Amino acid sequence: MHTMTFMINSFWKLQNNNPGAPRKGMPAIILTLSALLTAALLSCSQDPVKLGIDLLPDSDFIDISSTDTVGVRAYTMYDSLSVSDNSTTMIIGSIKDDYFGTTYCDFVTQLRLMSKWPAKPYTVDSVILSFLPSRISGDDSTSVHTLSLYETGTKLTDGDEFYSGQDPDTIKFLGDYILPEMEAGSSARIKLQNWVGNHLLRDTTKLYPPTEFYEDYFRGLYCMIQSAPNPVLIEMDASPTVTLHPLGITVYYHSDTLKLYYAFSATPRAVNYNRFTHKHSEADPAKQILHINDLVADTAVYLQAYQGTFVKLDMPSLEPFRDVANIAVNKARIIAPVHLDGGALVDKTMPQRIYVRYRDADGKVHLIPDVVHDISFMDGTYYSANDHYVFNITTFVQKYLDGEIEEPSVELFLPLSVTRNAIFMANANEPAFKLEFAYTIF
Repeated sequence: MHTMTFMINSFWKLQNNNPGAPRKGMPAIILTLSALLTAALLSCSQDPVKLGIDLLPDSDFIDISSTDTVGVRAYTMYDSLSVSDNSTTMIIGSIKDDYFGTTYCDFVTQLRLMSKWPAKPYTVDSVILSFLPSRISGDDSTSVHTLSLYETGTKLTDGDEFYSGQDPDTIKFLGDYILPEMEAGSSARIKLQNWVGNHLLRDTTKLYPPTEFYEDYFRGLYCMIQSAPNPVLIEMDASPTVTLHPLGITVYYHSDTLKLYYAFSATPRAVNYNRFTHKHSEADPAKQILHINDLVADTAVYLQAYQGTFVKLDMPSLEPFRDVANIAVNKARIIAPVHLDGGALVDKTMPQRIYVRYRDADGKVHLIPDVVHDISFMDGTYYSANDHYVFNITTFVQKYLDGEIEEPSVELFLPLSVTRNAIFMANANEPAFKLEFAYTIF
């Protein structure tokens, strides 16, 4: 371009310096210069990035593609034997939902010794069960709640797996007791029968070493509640950050003229598991779930708290991409629209965060690898402006395409700390689940 400009300027300078030069060849010269100028301008307007592009081999290029039409098939699933041990939350009572029916919760826990037995003669004066509710749902002054206590015979050991549908191994009934009025954050006290204290102290040689007490002598305490007419649901927090133990039995006794007490508590180190019984048939007939575990692609799928129903998402459209060499996943995220009914299901009742897991070839569940980066990287939060959740599964999809994960399938579930349910629009519904997928072939 600079060369052509110089040529034109030189020509007119030469003409101006020679006014007597002949003019008859001027039109031809002008046409020639115009043609050269046009060619130069065309070469200047060409994208400099593409200059010489035809000279590069195909292997030097990358292909960036994206789509939001990868099919997602959604199903409502339920596993009554999901792992339920080593929780820092103990839950007891029941709750009813128009869509999900009734959920019954009870638990088994160890009682640990809080001090060494003083090795003195004793006479039991009273026995008190105390518990500290961290959350109470559904209680009202018109209902009566009866607490049932049992001793269990199965040894509770760290590392053993216990399941949400596992029946407790009850060996001795310790009585029924009416619950007092309760308030979250305030300790509740119930007077037990004195013979319960005598049963716990029947052989004081078993109180030392303390491991012998909870491993062989009194292995576990099973607690359940029956309510009428309305249910109550009580949660107790056994995490190490809580200064007071969530549940315990204290035996008050006297030895000669001394008044003493001895405590058995469910400490944060105690092994426990929650049992959940879900009766979906007790839901409102017009709203209850129609398809569970039958792999019918219904227009709605259901996600339930307390290890109830979960959502299985299959993405078979990803399978052909496993045959593509040198593929890098730039983005893979699931958009999950929710069903709102203006009553029980509104923005403020949506779970704050939903988690994503997958199953390996042996059926064992794992959190998707995207959680390893950071929980916020996975997202899983509710966006009220669009009435949907967003789940980033980019790393999961990459590992699936690389052959490190067996199936293109994930599951949405709620941790035990979440108490709210959600319903999603799915399959033939509009809108429905979709996977936004962007990738590079290099």
